[in-house]
Amino acid sequence: MTRPSDDALWRSVEHTVRDVLLPAIADEWARLAAIQLVGLATYARGRGPDPTSARAAALAAVLDELARGGNEIVLAHWPGETAPQASASALSDALLRDDIHADGVRAALRPLLVANLDADLAESAVLGPPFRGRLPDA
Repeated sequence: MTRPSDDALWRSVEHTVRDVLLPAIADEWARLAAIQLVGLATYARGRGPDPTSARAAALAAVLDELARGGNEIVLAHWPGETAPQASASALSDALLRDDIHADGVRAALRPLLVANLDADLAESAVLGPPFRGRLPDA
């Protein structure tokens, strides 16, 4: 027997909850939970590979470059912390500073982190309607 794909499994969950369970659920809160499960199955089917490792590597590359340039804010955290922790720490430290080191941190790290957030929001947008009680594609 061939192993079913993740897509096939999630389609089965979505179909079963949408077409079998939902019509039989009268309780309003249980219906909302079932609609959210349909949304989660839809999200699981459409999401891409986990970007965590690639994002950490990209942050590490930026931190390495800033550290090589002598950025004192970055050098206080990198190496020593994970790339995401060091990035957050550096941006936090740069928040109230107005100097070349803070400007460098903001210019290098902020666009990368904002792009990651934008990608996450775009990918998870399918969850919006179900978590407001509307079935996807309804």
